[in-house]
Amino acid sequence: MIAKLALFAGLRPTIVSAGALCIALGALAWIPAAHAADPGAYPSRPIRIVVPFAAATQLDIAARLVSGKLSEAVGQPVLVENHPGASGNIGSELVAKAPPDGYTLLMTGSLITLLPSTMGSRAVDPVTSFAPISKLGEPTMVIVVHPSLNVNSLPELIALARRRPGKIAYATAGVGTVQHLTASVIARQARVEMLHVPYANIGQTIADVLAGEVPVYFSILGPINAYVRSGQLKIVAVASDHRIRDWPDVPSVAELGYPEAAANPWNGVLAPAGTPPEIVDRLYRAFARIVQQPDVREQFAQMGMEPLATSPDQFSAEIRQAVMRWAPIAKAAGVRPE
Repeated sequence: MIAKLALFAGLRPTIVSAGALCIALGALAWIPAAHAADPGAYPSRPIRIVVPFAAATQLDIAARLVSGKLSEAVGQPVLVENHPGASGNIGSELVAKAPPDGYTLLMTGSLITLLPSTMGSRAVDPVTSFAPISKLGEPTMVIVVHPSLNVNSLPELIALARRRPGKIAYATAGVGTVQHLTASVIARQARVEMLHVPYANIGQTIADVLAGEVPVYFSILGPINAYVRSGQLKIVAVASDHRIRDWPDVPSVAELGYPEAAANPWNGVLAPAGTPPEIVDRLYRAFARIVQQPDVREQFAQMGMEPLATSPDQFSAEIRQAVMRWAPIAKAAGVRPE
């Protein structure tokens, strides 16, 4: 058997020992594998970006915008695939299990850092499962009210909720979401009780908020920006640690005394853990150039998103900090891992 294998390897069987043969065959097996994973040849085929939410969502629109630009930058097709479900965990798991070769990426949001606190061990660990590439933008999260409430600021809303405990209803994207936990932080720290109305459908949410049936809404700005500008809804605070450029007169929750409620949501790109640093760096540099392009910045602004390019190391540190931050907040809100 050894002689036959030695002949296959192009060696003289009479002088090849079993140990030497294993080394020789190991070297032969390594050659094509090393070539396939050679970062210097990257990319040599199409790249896919997995979006863990449905088509036409803000994250999906952003992914399709940058995917076209990335295709131009690297000279290969870049395809966007939607794999929604389980609050984004299905798509995250798909990418986490993909080969770490830079050909399968995840375009996701900050919700991924919350899932370990709400889904427990079923959640993909964003710290150990991925090689962060870059945070591309920060969607603005706001607290809006219907004009019928007759409040013009967050302190006025808190005062009203204090006078009417459990009567002021607020809408969010669901129990255990970033919006819900932000609202719970404010209610707990202000010592008021408000009625949480979770929604699964954003269209129905907006319809009910515009009708005044649920007069308070914790939401990403993009989908409701037009209603705010038309006066149908009013922003009373930005759920951030800073004011935003488009609404400079609206205070942040941090400056109003609720720094723990500064959600600062983000959209960013991750690769599977173990992706070669050279590939991560090349993708980071490509995305950093993409988000500086005027048309990208303009379209991000229309979605209520501030473009940026966080380095892989900084992005990784932010993800670790966020995972630790959400655990006590979720517990205080009564959200237990499922």
